[in-house]
Amino acid sequence: MGLALLKDKELNGMNRKDFEDALMHIADMARIAEQKLTLKVDKRINDSYKEKKHEIDEVSVNIRSLLK
Repeated sequence: MGLALLKDKELNGMNRKDFEDALMHIADMARIAEQKLTLKVDKRINDSYKEKKHEIDEVSVNIRSLLK
């Protein structure tokens, strides 16, 4: 029981609860950063797709007009 109390009170000079809270905060920050990066990458891919789709549509229209 003495060891369990020691582990609850201190972890290398820091309160265990404070350490856990700090670790959770870091994990939350990493998760949020990952989400932001994912959204930016998804937007860039979507924008690139729309741009290329528009170019393909323009070429298709030009080809159809030449074939008439």
